Amino acid sequence: MSAEDRTEASAAMPEPSETNAGAPERVFAPGPTPETGRGGANWEAFYRNYRTPGYIPGFEILNRLGAGVFGVVFKARKLSIGKLYAIKFLKVDDDSVKEAVRREIESVRVFAQIDHPNLVSIEDRGEVDGIPYIVMEYAGEETLRRRLEGGPLAPAEALRIFEQVARGVDALHERGLAHFDLKPANVFLKGATARVGDYGLSKLISESRQTLSFGRGTPYYMSPEMLRRHGDHRSDIYSLGCLLYEMATGEVPFKGETEWEVLRRHENEPVSFPAGFPAEFRGAIERCMEKDPARRYPDVSTLLADLAVPAGEGNGRPRAAAAGPEPSAGAPFERPGMGLRDRCVVFMGDLRELRRRMQARRAAANGRAGEEGKGIAASSAGGAAAAAAGAAAAGTERIFETAAAGIGGAARGLGRAVSFLAVLPFRIVGVLMRVALFVFGLFVAFYVCALLIKVFTRVISGMARGL
Repeated sequence: MSAEDRTEASAAMPEPSETNAGAPERVFAPGPTPETGRGGANWEAFYRNYRTPGYIPGFEILNRLGAGVFGVVFKARKLSIGKLYAIKFLKVDDDSVKEAVRREIESVRVFAQIDHPNLVSIEDRGEVDGIPYIVMEYAGEETLRRRLEGGPLAPAEALRIFEQVARGVDALHERGLAHFDLKPANVFLKGATARVGDYGLSKLISESRQTLSFGRGTPYYMSPEMLRRHGDHRSDIYSLGCLLYEMATGEVPFKGETEWEVLRRHENEPVSFPAGFPAEFRGAIERCMEKDPARRYPDVSTLLADLAVPAGEGNGRPRAAAAGPEPSAGAPFERPGMGLRDRCVVFMGDLRELRRRMQARRAAANGRAGEEGKGIAASSAGGAAAAAAGAAAAGTERIFETAAAGIGGAARGLGRAVSFLAVLPFRIVGVLMRVALFVFGLFVAFYVCALLIKVFTRVISGMARGL
């Protein structure tokens, strides 16, 4: 390995939790050296070969974009079409979870089916030299973290970005997925659009036990229940409150000399607001950051409604466009590589999105009719049609939910039955072998006993004759 590559390899090792404006820099988790690695990952071979075109099949790595507690990210070019991508190489250093994380990488295909304007799409996954990696859409190098280095945002700008981040997180929640590591460094800004990235690593976050910062998200944005490994989608709502607080103030809600102090304050202290804090954000942040998850917003849609954000895509387009026709998100449930249960989950999420869009269009149509003072009958008819379609969509959604639950139960039962039948012959052979060994052991024991008795008898007989 050249001196240049060794320098870059050292720089690419996992850094402490990515520090934001106003947050003290603390070393939370050391990483392995690039030469040795752990968990079967050959980082020395990686840094010796990663610049070779085709080392990652079909890609050429161009330069390093950054590093964090989960690994290192490189910008890469697809050799066939020249399009840019971001490839994250995961540093799974905790031996107790490396196999679980590698199995979780297999389920990244579920995340890859999500097509939303406020999410960085996942394109592929693989492994090279024992190092798992994820290929993601290249979202640029401007992040909310860098934007906040210049200070707090104006309330209107903060709300615009926050709405888009929340829409992306809501798209994950609607499909039964959680992010667990929301922070400014994972929010990418490009033009008027904000997108959330690094959302395919929930297993790595929730399973690792190496350190708090590595295993359960960044402490500055981590909900109290994550310390007890009880996180769910409401943990993301807590992190959203932390993000909105930092966008409005330029500071994280809680600071501390150590990660334990930061976590203790998240767990025990109420959030405090500086003078001049935007009043329109205060109530929403307080509810987002409730210590008891049951007292937080039940979902992201309720949070946005409390902030008086109209229903819509939240992709940076003008509000008026929400009532017009919107491009279809496609049919992600028809993409290859998904099981039937996964397709049902994605399809139900699309039904929820369809119902929300119809409600938004009905509200916009009613608003236009009230402002213009005409077209009341047409608006009522349109509202009735939208309501009927919404009810039909809700009924269809319930049918699919029931069907998906039944399919999931049947699939699990079938899987257990197949697993049992697959191992049954081996179990029978094992029992027979143990019985055979036991019988053989008894035979050997009887034979040895008989031999000893025979020898003992001859010795006694000899002694008797001698006397």
